Amino acid sequence: MSRIDDMQEKELIQRFQGGESWAFDRLMEKHQKRVYRIALGMLGDHDSAADIVQEVFIRAFRSLKKFRRDSSLSTWLHRITVNLCIGEIRKRKVRNHLSLAGFTERLRSPIGRPAKDLDRKDDRQRIQRAVKKLPARQRAIFVMRHDEELSHVEIAEVLKLSEGAVRASYFHALKKLREELGDHEQDQ
Repeated sequence: MSRIDDMQEKELIQRFQGGESWAFDRLMEKHQKRVYRIALGMLGDHDSAADIVQEVFIRAFRSLKKFRRDSSLSTWLHRITVNLCIGEIRKRKVRNHLSLAGFTERLRSPIGRPAKDLDRKDDRQRIQRAVKKLPARQRAIFVMRHDEELSHVEIAEVLKLSEGAVRASYFHALKKLREELGDHEQDQ
């Protein structure tokens, strides 16, 4: 699988819009892993994430002929992904566990004790429970920021929010996570 640069991507979009359906496969190859990681981060299980990826690309296939390029293709696909995930979360009314490997260490103080495997598993579970309590928009912002390492500007573009709103939601998400995990951290 080769990497596609922005110029090649624009050409592939034009070719697809001109009726060459093979071009969509190349675009999907480029974006599929990132769409999957966002869906997995928001929904917490592989099957649901795979279902969302499939739905994202079905919708993209149906709508790409009308794509106006007001935003980048990746931003457009992220927006579809996040919206479908939020819809799924609301539909279930259940917050699933998230994959947050490594986040434990970021929340700890730099002087924190070295964690043993058992402690790490317990910490990960506590973090997952805390993240499950976040509202859907804060969860989406948190996942895009930590799992996908998108900037606040990129997240704002995906969610059609101001950068300030994204920063505020992210700040509140971190504050809630720290409050939720604070008692445990002080015990150690």
